[in-house]
Amino acid sequence: MGISLAWIAVETLDADGALERLSLARTGQDSEFLFEGVSCHALPRGWFMVAAIPCDHRIGNAQSMAAVSQGCRAVAFAVEEHVNFASAELWQDGSCIWHVEHEADQGSEHIAHSGRLPLRFAELLAGVATEDNEARDAYFHMDIPIILAKEITGYRYDEINPEVDNTPFERLIDLLPKAPWWKFWR
Repeated sequence: MGISLAWIAVETLDADGALERLSLARTGQDSEFLFEGVSCHALPRGWFMVAAIPCDHRIGNAQSMAAVSQGCRAVAFAVEEHVNFASAELWQDGSCIWHVEHEADQGSEHIAHSGRLPLRFAELLAGVATEDNEARDAYFHMDIPIILAKEITGYRYDEINPEVDNTPFERLIDLLPKAPWWKFWR
């Protein structure tokens, strides 16, 4: 098994404003573990994060990101470890600035990208481990979206971060009605 997680982080937008744009509401209940339901947390560098399971949760879709990024920057991140998938996007003022994703089903060296990529992308791509240069601290194509998301927001889902981990996440409720399971197209 592996982690299946979506998270978004919003900069310079207050938490309540972000939750309203995402049609989520606070419960006042702590969430002991990030990877259950939908939860939120303030990040150290002035970012506010909403996390949800599974990786294709609606918080990271284009409609949600366009709404939450109006007048600010927002990062969308998704990971599905058991199939080696990771993606990261930067949004600003309702538009996607760049998108980077690795999907192992497309090959171990697959990396799709679009938009105005950060300069760091080329550097990371050039430094990816191969059979010839595998080192103890090497990273792989799947790590590129993970690293880019962390460099912007300061958060990485698979690392210990005392500033985040020592404070509980808050459980949220989704205010949008869910489509019946048999209406999967909604």
